[in-house]
Amino acid sequence: MPPFNVVQIPPQKQATLFEAVTDDGVTLRGSIYHSEGEIPQGVIIFCPETLANHWSAVRYCQGLMDAGYIVVSFDFRNQGESDHYKRYEPLHWVSEFEVKDLHTIVNWVKDQESFADLPLGVFGVSRGGATALKAARNHPDIEYVCADSCYTNYLLVMHYVHRWVRLIVPEWIIQVRRTMWHATSTVEIAFFIQQFRKGCRYLNSSEPFTKMKNKHVMLIAGKNDSYVPVTIAERIQEMLGKQCETLWIVPKVAHNGARAKYPEEYDQMLVTFFSQMPTLEPVISTEMPVNQLTQQSTESLISN
Repeated sequence: MPPFNVVQIPPQKQATLFEAVTDDGVTLRGSIYHSEGEIPQGVIIFCPETLANHWSAVRYCQGLMDAGYIVVSFDFRNQGESDHYKRYEPLHWVSEFEVKDLHTIVNWVKDQESFADLPLGVFGVSRGGATALKAARNHPDIEYVCADSCYTNYLLVMHYVHRWVRLIVPEWIIQVRRTMWHATSTVEIAFFIQQFRKGCRYLNSSEPFTKMKNKHVMLIAGKNDSYVPVTIAERIQEMLGKQCETLWIVPKVAHNGARAKYPEEYDQMLVTFFSQMPTLEPVISTEMPVNQLTQQSTESLISN
């Protein structure tokens, strides 16, 4: 796994804790944020980056909170405070388990009476963003997705294959597409073997968005990202077509670093994007239901 420089965020007193259980029995834990006195504009599910935890929502989502959005942040299995699934060893690659976990949180949010009339969006960073895109493909309730520094397994691994193969293979051979079949096959075999070692199924399709329709996506990419180059975000935008009208390439920014360098612009981009979500039946306030959630969480930690 690459040496990601993840900023660890301490627990937040203003957050409401919750739990949700996946259909394979894994308990996911997270936190809910809503600025006191603000009329709720919608619910945004936050998916943290690899090695981070649900508390990191305050690092990326503060602008959404200030604008009145309820942020529901959670830890994927084997990450942060969520349960450890003993047969699985997560890496930065997206597997079936991350998608299952996000689907569980979406379903949990939709089941909460206090959130029922609010529009829903998903925001993820790095692997969290990659997971959000994959999960949106086959979940009807995920229509609006913002992904920061995201990728697909296939695009990222093939980027590094082409990058390093140039050290030993002449350029003219690389340019002849049919001569690279062996590299692609080797990668597929390596992933296949790794799945048995890590206890999962990786989502490695070269065309992951072919059946994705009627979604709204915004991508954010750091111009100086040395882990996930801008070309990957550009390729994802090309795959998504009209479903992704906005790709914000942020100058002088490394992996996951856009908000740290340009907080005001970052917050405005997020609020503008998610404000496009269609509003449902208006709600006066969720202050009381959120308080009720707090009481439930202290008694039963809110099960699914």
